[in-house]
Amino acid sequence: MKTSAWHVVCAICFSLLAFASLHITAQQAPPRLELLTLRSTIFSNTRTIRVWLPPGYHAPEHRGHRYAVFYFTDGVAAFDARQLDKIADELVAKGKIPPTLFVGIDNGGSTRESKNPGSDRADEYLPYPDDSLRPPLKNPHGKLFPAFLEKEVRPLVEARYRTSGEVGLAGASYGGAIAVYTAMENPGTYQWLLIESPSLYIADNILLRRAERFRQWPARVYVGAGSNEGSGDAKLEMVDDATRFVKSVASSTEACFLLTPNAVHNEDAWRARLPAALTFLLGNSPCPAATQPN
Repeated sequence: MKTSAWHVVCAICFSLLAFASLHITAQQAPPRLELLTLRSTIFSNTRTIRVWLPPGYHAPEHRGHRYAVFYFTDGVAAFDARQLDKIADELVAKGKIPPTLFVGIDNGGSTRESKNPGSDRADEYLPYPDDSLRPPLKNPHGKLFPAFLEKEVRPLVEARYRTSGEVGLAGASYGGAIAVYTAMENPGTYQWLLIESPSLYIADNILLRRAERFRQWPARVYVGAGSNEGSGDAKLEMVDDATRFVKSVASSTEACFLLTPNAVHNEDAWRARLPAALTFLLGNSPCPAATQPN
């Protein structure tokens, strides 16, 4: 074989070997979204805990680095509908937020044992009854959620991953209500609180009334809402409740209120506001296009 032809063959072989090596490396790369199974003794059910790892988490040069953890209620919706992983990936890549672990906690309606997803979700997220709920739940178990988070979810995550002890908590609707309740039940525990369209009206506004007396809020609190949530008086109630809540919070910590004109009560609205919420909370950016409490 002529020398030039041999060089061509060798070049092709080396190219194929390089491609195969890259392919094998890609196949062996650790997953960025890991699924853990949690059997809860507090709620007597089994659910998935979704953990998103930031870029470079498994890199040898980062093995000594520890990460803040941001927990989201409604884990399936947080990752699927709100696209938490894609938004976090983009924000980290652009340097708008530091590398952070994002954890989605599946709700009671997403557990293996659930027979009625809507009612089972409400049962875990309502610390007090919601008289408007049909069928009603006279004795919901939401008061157990703070212990569930602190004694079952966090130990599971912190035993497996390199965490710094800095913690954020997020939720929407009922998930937002339980996030507010949990923050007040565990003062000084969380550095960030992100709530979207929270159900603050439950039990004759008890969460709002407690918030007006509470002072140990996380260092940064974000509240998002739309001006077109619900029908009739519900639209005005959402805006009024969110404004009243932020007013209470802002008296003792840094708060951001993002009120979106014409936005409704759904995942699309919460996903649209998520980048602004995370950059305010984790990136220490100013509150964008915000409605500040008077």
